[in-house]
Amino acid sequence: MKIWLAGSMLALLVLLAAPVTWTPATAQTVAARTRLAAPVKVKQGMANVPALSPLWLLPEQAAKYNIQIEQILFQRFADERTALASGDLDIAAFGPQDITLALGQGVKSMVGVAGVGSGNDCLLVRKGEDIKEWAGLGTKTIGVGAGSISWLKFAASAQENGLDYGKLRIINIVGGGGNYLKSLQSKEIDLAVVWHPFCAQGITEGFAQYPTIDHNRSKAVGGLISVLAVNRGFMEKNHDAVQRLVVAYIDVLQYAQANPQRWLKIYAEKAGLPEAIAAESIRITKLDATLPLASITRISKFLSDNGVITRDVSGEIAQHYTFEFLAKATGKSPAELGQNQ
Repeated sequence: MKIWLAGSMLALLVLLAAPVTWTPATAQTVAARTRLAAPVKVKQGMANVPALSPLWLLPEQAAKYNIQIEQILFQRFADERTALASGDLDIAAFGPQDITLALGQGVKSMVGVAGVGSGNDCLLVRKGEDIKEWAGLGTKTIGVGAGSISWLKFAASAQENGLDYGKLRIINIVGGGGNYLKSLQSKEIDLAVVWHPFCAQGITEGFAQYPTIDHNRSKAVGGLISVLAVNRGFMEKNHDAVQRLVVAYIDVLQYAQANPQRWLKIYAEKAGLPEAIAAESIRITKLDATLPLASITRISKFLSDNGVITRDVSGEIAQHYTFEFLAKATGKSPAELGQNQ
């Protein structure tokens, strides 16, 4: 596998210094867009994930509201979750299962405030070895990262398509997405349940393809990528700042969706990837701030039913998500924003 080195810092600074112009979301309330009287400092967790790369622009947008953001890069969602729960971070985006996993351990210090979109997670097989039906998985060796959102989507899809997950030939792969590609190329596995940019790397290098089956369509989990969450203590002390952060966040998502070339360049620079891989990584990713609470509740039930967490917290989920900020930022109702989805 090739190891891609980051582009020059000069190129990145030129990219991020380029003027950003976008149209605010419709039906915004005037109050949600007023500048704060006093500056608020915010620590934001970041991960080099295609769907989250537009958030590198959040400090620029939030500065309009007198919010000063320090961004801290993490390699894993689990580490972001720990930092947000402890208050070392004020805001972060991570997997839609992460608040549930924390609740399972008795941690109640995080609140989900918005969704991110769908896509990003992917299945990968060797070139020319398509899997057209879920029933065809019975003879395949499958590489997964247990507990990841990609694994959740796969496990739920397998069950919904009549398979006994416990009887599948599963190999738990650790150490990052690159190890999935090595295992696929060496024929240690036949199917990688992974995520971008690793799928994109296999596609652009010509040794892999997407199978016909798709794990982003399960009824239980769907295609949800991530959620935006804040530390509860920070939210209670800085309610107005959180409102403006959500407004800024929505504008950033809309800008990236409308300007895919800028989006892929930011991702390529920050992740140290060739633009061809970055372009394939974001091609099937849909950015959307909708927060599908019913889906997250089903995810929580799935995790407890399958022993990932020892306690069923699905009945508590609604207490750890709020539509207040999203509704004020968009002028839409919780129902329109995904409360029952």
